[in-house]
Amino acid sequence: MSQKHLKSKFVRQFLCATHVSTIDFDELCESDVSLILDLLSHEILQKYPLKVSYLAKFLKQLINQMEKKENELCDEIYYKYIELIQQDINNGPFYKHYAFIINETNEVQSILTIKESTSFVCNGTTGLCTWQAGIAMAFWFIKNTEKIDGRFVLELGCGTGLSGLSACVNCKPREYWFTDCHLAVLESLKHNIEVNVTRNKIGCIIKTMQLSWDNINDGLFLENIPDVILAADVVYDVEMFDSLCQTLKWFLSNGTVEVYLFCTLRNHSTYRKFLETLKCFHLNFNQDTIANNYSDLLIQDCPINVINIKSNAT
Repeated sequence: MSQKHLKSKFVRQFLCATHVSTIDFDELCESDVSLILDLLSHEILQKYPLKVSYLAKFLKQLINQMEKKENELCDEIYYKYIELIQQDINNGPFYKHYAFIINETNEVQSILTIKESTSFVCNGTTGLCTWQAGIAMAFWFIKNTEKIDGRFVLELGCGTGLSGLSACVNCKPREYWFTDCHLAVLESLKHNIEVNVTRNKIGCIIKTMQLSWDNINDGLFLENIPDVILAADVVYDVEMFDSLCQTLKWFLSNGTVEVYLFCTLRNHSTYRKFLETLKCFHLNFNQDTIANNYSDLLIQDCPINVINIKSNAT
């Protein structure tokens, strides 16, 4: 995809399947329509397609907006819409494409292609689709490269791998380990890594591994303690809080410098309970809130907080 395509906010939102109701179609211009038409037949979207039902909803709204503005309706757009709504139900796989831009120049720094589940819960896990805090963390790396450059980074509950791949492509960590407790998540993650390493330069060591918070294998980290631990959208189940905090405490007591947890505040009482659990484990932390305009690809229907926990030795 060209810089011409990806400089358009409208196109970038389309490529990562931003919910149609949150896209401002009033900002639509004729050049955007032409770009969308180009992309519908682009080889990347042919090989790694968006969800068919999303494409149909998007094109329907696009057609409605063009008619509202009394613009000449592009036949190709209309025919593509008819073709989509007549298709049989397709179970995928489906993908989303996230473009990362440099705000100062509006130049595209990278684009990541991520296979995602069409259901929030699949195969007994929520880790097969990308959540809001994971998107926030992926763009946080662009703005905070110094936090991980040259460091060994461990991600807990890595999910689809969007955040970690953003770190590996857009920053310069020494080593990055993707971890999750679900084998289905790790299998999907490996596919996403394979798709993106062929199109992006990655200069760090990458590892994927199954890791349970209930049973941290000390032997894995005897000679290689991570400098930084990251996690996104892992604070939602109170029954997991003790094991998560115990894991964080073990790492911080054995050489890890700091932790960053990206948390979507869907349930304030659950979030407060987690903060109380951190205090019970004597983990000192600071909080910051991600700005509402953090990225035009991050649609926030709830606040997103970043919890920073530092080792007592620092």
